[in-house]
Amino acid sequence: MVILVRLLRVALVTILCIVVFAVLFEFLNAVPTYLFLPDHPEVGDAYGSGRMMFLGALWWGAVFRAPGYLFYGTVPLLIVMAATEWKSMKSWREYLAIWLLAGLVATGFPVSYPLRLAAVVIAAAGVSYFYWLLAGKSAGDRLQDWRRRERNGGALRLANYVAYAVVAYLAYQLTGYLFYGGKLLWVTFVSEPSPGTPPFQVTHRRKLTASQKVAMMDFPDPASCLKRAETDVLSLDRLKEMDWDRIDNEDEADVCMFRLLGSYENLSYATDWFEAQGFRVFDNFSSAHPYIERDGTQRVAAGYSIRKNGPKFPTTGIVRRAFRSIPYSMIVNATWSKDGKRLIGVETNFNTL
Repeated sequence: MVILVRLLRVALVTILCIVVFAVLFEFLNAVPTYLFLPDHPEVGDAYGSGRMMFLGALWWGAVFRAPGYLFYGTVPLLIVMAATEWKSMKSWREYLAIWLLAGLVATGFPVSYPLRLAAVVIAAAGVSYFYWLLAGKSAGDRLQDWRRRERNGGALRLANYVAYAVVAYLAYQLTGYLFYGGKLLWVTFVSEPSPGTPPFQVTHRRKLTASQKVAMMDFPDPASCLKRAETDVLSLDRLKEMDWDRIDNEDEADVCMFRLLGSYENLSYATDWFEAQGFRVFDNFSSAHPYIERDGTQRVAAGYSIRKNGPKFPTTGIVRRAFRSIPYSMIVNATWSKDGKRLIGVETNFNTL
């Protein structure tokens, strides 16, 4: 039981530090804007004063940036922190290295932006010291006591088994992250996947991310996105049977929706397809009345209430579904060419507030 209480404390402190990092990073990002760009809209028109700008930065960090960091960073950091407990790592410098690396990964390694990089370094230094005070400097103490009592025969067997189960779960999660990380490295440095069928693309000719490339590799064609069936014939109704159980993130959702929607001959099928997935298509963004962009492209938009129905994906995993339940809705925008015959992009967005 002692080790479980310790792991719970580590988890809570880690979550708190992730939120603090997000808030501190946004605050430090706002400092150069206030000092060096006094006429910047964020200082003037948008906030009215420097104080409001800083308050806005703190609000943005806590409400918008922190949930994303928590979703993607909690489990990896918990795995690392569990390892520090196991190895009884008590040096602040070690935690500085951990939080600095985590901060660089979370912010996309901003080495080309000195001020942003400085904000990451300062925020990581502050958060690492905060974590060290609350948990790091006592890392391994409870574990050593637990091992000592186990050798003396005083440990509770049930608590031991539960603790082993927690460690095994973290190890299982680690293998998943390592496997996915390997795929990210593969598509980035070894072999870039083909566009697939139909050829996947994003709107505004943006550069594909590594996560999108992995999704393209995992879902190369419409059949890979569908539920299992006895027939391989891709009929119009069959294309509506998207297997959401296989979707883990928005990039995979975008790729699969693109594969399936792009298999229809034009956008007239979009409304029925979205409704078959449980989405609500907006009247002025439907197949019958698509929204016409300035460049003439046509957009169909559909919404999904997470607050009412729960997250659309992932369909398994209590922790992952809990984080995906933070937004209250999901919006999917599908954009077709000017003549409505060629799908040119699918993008998923989440509404948090």
